[in-house]
Amino acid sequence: MRQLILAFASSMLDISASAWNAVMGEANPFCRHEFLLALEQSHSACAATGWTPRHLCVFDVGDRLNEVASTDKSLSPLAAGALISRQTAKHFNPLSLVAVMPLYQKSHSYGEYVFDWAWAEAYERHGLDYYPKWVNAIPFTPVQGRRMGIHPAFDSVEQLRVAQLLLLTLNRRLTSELFASEPCVLEQGDSVFDESELDEPVVDDADLDGSVQGVKDQGDSPISSWHSLFVTPSQTPLFEGSPNPLLKRLGTQFHWHNRGYHDFDDFLAGFSSRKRKNILKERAQLQPFNLKFHFVEGEHITASQWQTFIQCYQLTYLKRSGHRGYLTPTFFQQLRAQLAAQVLLLVVEDAKGDMIAGALYLKGENTFGQKCLYGRYWGTTVELDGLHFEACYYQGIQYCIEHGFQMFDAGAQGEHKVLRGFEPVEMYSYHNIAHLGFRAAIADFVEQEAQQMQQYMAQMRAVLPYKKEP
Repeated sequence: MRQLILAFASSMLDISASAWNAVMGEANPFCRHEFLLALEQSHSACAATGWTPRHLCVFDVGDRLNEVASTDKSLSPLAAGALISRQTAKHFNPLSLVAVMPLYQKSHSYGEYVFDWAWAEAYERHGLDYYPKWVNAIPFTPVQGRRMGIHPAFDSVEQLRVAQLLLLTLNRRLTSELFASEPCVLEQGDSVFDESELDEPVVDDADLDGSVQGVKDQGDSPISSWHSLFVTPSQTPLFEGSPNPLLKRLGTQFHWHNRGYHDFDDFLAGFSSRKRKNILKERAQLQPFNLKFHFVEGEHITASQWQTFIQCYQLTYLKRSGHRGYLTPTFFQQLRAQLAAQVLLLVVEDAKGDMIAGALYLKGENTFGQKCLYGRYWGTTVELDGLHFEACYYQGIQYCIEHGFQMFDAGAQGEHKVLRGFEPVEMYSYHNIAHLGFRAAIADFVEQEAQQMQQYMAQMRAVLPYKKEP
């Protein structure tokens, strides 16, 4: 049996980029070390914005246990063949990193896209603290992906053992005094399909100056709960193999699937006549403006194009939500510098050749090896009917067809995607709640919500624009 040590990292800087990417994989851009580091270094995801990094790392001691134990007196048993340390993960960088879990301590529920506001409100009504909680997710990114990175050389038995160690470590941080069974009532305060997160506040840039180092690290604080969000289907067995059963929550998004289309007209040929005409009419309303749409690969994006896109992004967010967005200009600059090969910018120019809008996409693969296009952020300086749909949906579909991408994820929510050919897809998250009374209430909530979600997805499939099979 391997001898393993688990430790937390308070920054992506504490972890080798090559080691992280080796166990987490490089195909999904959002799970890469570079993406998460850009979020932290740009002050988009940091303690000052309520996202305190607590990344969990697993190291293989090899034959160096005595050496490690002599320099780390904080080691304590976690399970057979596994120890946990109060030292930061960078203390163990000389060892082999065999598993990681992107993890954040949260003081709110903004930027997660799996809504638990009703749970927090119920805690508050009963005089209990829902925060801090821990979230195993990619900040501001409702995209399926690995939530545990485990060394690819590990067989299925070893992978399950490591997964159980990771989950056991999270469970040990749950607030022990909340393991109570007094009755409580959890009311469904949110709509199942709530989109209110589009109006969330964020920390203003001015509040970040000099404040990041001053935020107290509460990484050792007890937590009310932990949550793994947008778990890829290939990893659900790891979570369902948890020694302590977890609550499994069903959600949905709308994705476009490439069924071997030759071009956009071939895609529309599968629509019913009326719905095909609606799409053509919608695209035609932009023709009088003589707009030009062209994709620019990351390494070819000019400084001017990048700056204009950032301005468009901030302006659009400001109009919609009253703030400039979660992501700072520095984040986008670092993304361009560190992940250029996976960045794709749609540039929209007017008849004069001036850039008036832009949409940022990222390229990657899912855990099933499918080439995926991810539509993430967009913005515009003008208000034109149909421009959002063209820039964020139709141009993305065309790119997928022309470049052989099998799946297009254009972002969270949005029933309006269905009539444009995006199909409902199941999304799963896993949760563990310390308070036994609330856990029972939330379990009932999740079960009822799943039934509603299944009905909703069936309704959405019924209105898909594709021709009905005879």
